[in-house]
Amino acid sequence: MNILFVSSAGHFGGTERWMSMAIKALEQRGHKVWVACPDLPHASQFTSAEKLLFAVPRSMLDAQGRARLSAAMVGLKIDVVIAVSQRMYFVCGRLARRHSIPMVLRLGIVRFPWRPVIDWFGYGIWPSAIIVNTKSIKRVLSHAPFVKRNNIHVIYNGIDQTAPRPEPRQDHRFVITFVGTVSWRKGAGHLITAMSLIPADIRRHVVLQIAGAGPGLEHYRARVKKLALQDCVSFCGHVDNPAALLQHSDLFALLSNQEGISNSLLEAMNLAVPCYTTLVGGHGEFIEDTVNAYVARTRNPKTVAQDLISIINDPRRVEVGLNGQQTAREKFNSLVMGNALDSLLQAVVSKAETK
Repeated sequence: MNILFVSSAGHFGGTERWMSMAIKALEQRGHKVWVACPDLPHASQFTSAEKLLFAVPRSMLDAQGRARLSAAMVGLKIDVVIAVSQRMYFVCGRLARRHSIPMVLRLGIVRFPWRPVIDWFGYGIWPSAIIVNTKSIKRVLSHAPFVKRNNIHVIYNGIDQTAPRPEPRQDHRFVITFVGTVSWRKGAGHLITAMSLIPADIRRHVVLQIAGAGPGLEHYRARVKKLALQDCVSFCGHVDNPAALLQHSDLFALLSNQEGISNSLLEAMNLAVPCYTTLVGGHGEFIEDTVNAYVARTRNPKTVAQDLISIINDPRRVEVGLNGQQTAREKFNSLVMGNALDSLLQAVVSKAETK
């Protein structure tokens, strides 16, 4: 098959990480894959340069962008379009319908479609299938009267289950690692404030490293300076391979208030790093508190600080990490994800050809 992924993301987050893994899986199965995306540094992480098309419309009103994307669909003889950004659902659906190409959309976060007409067509009429990565997303989407429940397919994220070779650790403090988009939604600021509430005699033995880019980065840098936490909070920026950071971590922390399933969380669990996270999105489908991870019941910094102290002193912390590793490797297999995605796309294209 000739497959075109379409993304409008301005940064490399969880959805983009999933897309890069999906592209790799589909190419391994003999398909030709192209990517339409913005001309930004992270584009090179999706595929080789000759398969990148900087043809994404800036908005639904961008006629030139729509024309470029339309020409790419026809010129490359695309069999199926996969839109991974909400802004592209309506545009891709409209163009795909014009050229009689099936369109699949992928939604990696719990979101109820509410916009009149735009979501009615974008989620309900134009897509041949909707891929979600949690049962909770499917449940929420199913409440929209214009979305066909049978069109929604749950495919859990796959992860690379090989572990990097450990290197000697330089820092002997307790290392807490956050990996994700640096934003209010992901809870980076809540972790920083919680660090300031840990008693000084404990905090001097703890370090929080924040890996990622995002809209809140400079704001949180300023907060760290204001709270005089420079000695225990560091910013790593965007990291192509978080495993290198995670393998030297004592705890992974993510306080999202909205998710599908965090890839960074799965990668940490795969490395047997104990994880502390909120039960949002699909996290509750596989996490058991103090069994295979630690659950943050609230994002309140005072409570988070208390939780972190308890986790630091928990003698079962290593066991919790190992249980998490077993969960990740059993439920989030990249081979299973690749096979499920391949089967779904084959079925979508075959059904379109018989019409």
